[in-house]
Amino acid sequence: MNKTKRISAAAFAVAAVGCSSAHAQSIVDNDTAGSLGALAPIQVESLRLSTDVLTTPAAVDVTEAKDIQQGRAKAQLDSALNRTPGVYANNGSNFAQNLRVSIRGFGARSAFGVRGVRVLVDGIPETLPDGQAQTDTIDLGAVERLEVLRGPFSALYGNATGGVINVTTTTPASGPVDRAELTAGSFGYRREEVSSARQLDGWGYAITASQLDLDGYREHGKVKKQQITGKLEKDLGATGKLRLVTRILDAPDTLDPGGVDIDTARANRRGARDANIAFDSRQSASQQTVGLVYEDQLSEQQSWQANAFYSQRDFIQYLPFEGGGVVGYDRDFFGGGLQTTRFDDFFGRENQLVAGVDVQIQQDDRQRFGNDNGDRGGLELAEDQTATSIGVFAQNVFSITPDLDLTTGVRYDYLDFDIDDNFETGPDDPDDSGGRAYHEVSANAGLSYAWRDGQRVYANIANAFESPTFTEFANPNGNGGFNDNLDPQKAVQYEIGAKGSIADRARYQISAFWIDVRDELVVFNNSGERDFFENSGKSRRKGIEAKLSGNLTQDLSATAAYTLANYEYRRFTDVNGNSFAGQDLPGLPEETLFGELAWRRADIGYAVLDMRYASSFFADNANTAKIDNAWIFNGRVGKTIPSADEKITVYVGVDNIFDEVYFDNIRINAFGGRYYEPAPDRSFYAGLAYEL
Repeated sequence: MNKTKRISAAAFAVAAVGCSSAHAQSIVDNDTAGSLGALAPIQVESLRLSTDVLTTPAAVDVTEAKDIQQGRAKAQLDSALNRTPGVYANNGSNFAQNLRVSIRGFGARSAFGVRGVRVLVDGIPETLPDGQAQTDTIDLGAVERLEVLRGPFSALYGNATGGVINVTTTTPASGPVDRAELTAGSFGYRREEVSSARQLDGWGYAITASQLDLDGYREHGKVKKQQITGKLEKDLGATGKLRLVTRILDAPDTLDPGGVDIDTARANRRGARDANIAFDSRQSASQQTVGLVYEDQLSEQQSWQANAFYSQRDFIQYLPFEGGGVVGYDRDFFGGGLQTTRFDDFFGRENQLVAGVDVQIQQDDRQRFGNDNGDRGGLELAEDQTATSIGVFAQNVFSITPDLDLTTGVRYDYLDFDIDDNFETGPDDPDDSGGRAYHEVSANAGLSYAWRDGQRVYANIANAFESPTFTEFANPNGNGGFNDNLDPQKAVQYEIGAKGSIADRARYQISAFWIDVRDELVVFNNSGERDFFENSGKSRRKGIEAKLSGNLTQDLSATAAYTLANYEYRRFTDVNGNSFAGQDLPGLPEETLFGELAWRRADIGYAVLDMRYASSFFADNANTAKIDNAWIFNGRVGKTIPSADEKITVYVGVDNIFDEVYFDNIRINAFGGRYYEPAPDRSFYAGLAYEL
């Protein structure tokens, strides 16, 4: 990105923050200040303690239902995540590759699914013991709340270096409501949803069912999936609550148009890669998840919570090459956790302690077959893969003074990976069975100081680790087993920040981070077929994140979020002997900016305009393929039509208003320069929601 555009992006962010800050401050001086609603406190659970977002010594962001759902097409989570500084979510239009999410640069390497970021839904982990997660089971229409914890305190959850995404789906308390919604739009987009929520005497339920169909912007991009998200709650005794949660996914036919080189992308942005058509690249996935969460009070000073869950996933994917080009697995993922929280006074000062244990087991029956021009060929690999994770953790918050809190935490993780090779063709194909075991200790410490009412500064430090997943453990020199040259990546993270409110009408947060990483996991592809992984030696991430949001008038609100960061290899010689020391990590823009103006009146409707900017970045380790910066503007308008006890809302939306030419996904280090997945042109959608 040239200097002029970098300055303009930074200036835009500073101006947005400055104008909003000035306006928020003027509210106190204005005679009409009393007519504006004050901002309510926000509670967060990401640090395993229910605390006010202001007092947490960490970078935490919360997105509520109106910003997640209202007037949106509700296709994938990227629209909700990109309003958080430090988060870069892309690949929202290729459902076969799943959403790619990075927090402070962690997760960008992922060729499929989410890496380096822990994902939880209603207290149940979506991230597996080996560190991989998918977001295809999360229905945006059922998401009521989204917490994103960035940086050091993610070590509380083990086996992640980037952060935590904590999703809360619709609760019974959100009712009473019965709702039906229809949405249709460009490129064959269709979505139907029905939902209901009720809170009754001592129990309640919430359920959302949806179906999504998409022909796709690009050739060979068709999608079809159905989802059910349910929750049943029951009060037990005076203080206990039992919660049953379930999620069901059926995605029988999700096509993959693939990545193309730059010449192909320029010649026909809507075309698919020829090999993806020839080999009929696609996937089919189904998953059923059920979980139980029980919470209760042991005394006025102590509470406890227990959870147990089981998830079953069937998956098959056809990749655009012949040898081993069909990947399938049957997965069982189950486990549970127990934690207790105690409130005490030590030396006349408040103290909060949470301690617990997590146990999770992943069992994959994995196979690979040949891809015979879109048909499943002969068996080429069969493995039973088992990952076991046991984590013990404790976190303590001690009030040194009424204005100064010390937070300390520690976690011990035992990870065991085992592969049982069930496919041996002869003496030249030895038994690749084996195992890997890791014992890791993660610790964190942070100080939070209230220098005045409603204003905090904080600092923290932590170490974290991230193991390779089973997919990343694949041996480039054999048919199965482990890559003996691959180690977990480890990070030491430092952060300082400030957060607070302005005149009780706006919230701000700003943080600066410095992260040193050893043995960063990096993707490479030397054949044009399978992706493999290697360690990069040393790398460094450093940057600044800022966000400001608040009320400009009683009906008008504004949000601005800005990230400026540098992601760099410090020492890295790849498997081919190339040195990339001093080069930027691929797939990560140095600057991102989100801005939004939203007007809302419950009795009339709403109008929202938002924009997202990402600076230029590189697609490869050598930094030879540069991706241009992009400004994307979106808008949506809704009109509410009240009628007795019923409510009808009609809405229309436009994505990519100015028809920006950009890439929705970049396949990092792809063979043959096939990095590029073009993003959709300007697109429209319209919807109708009927609510009782």
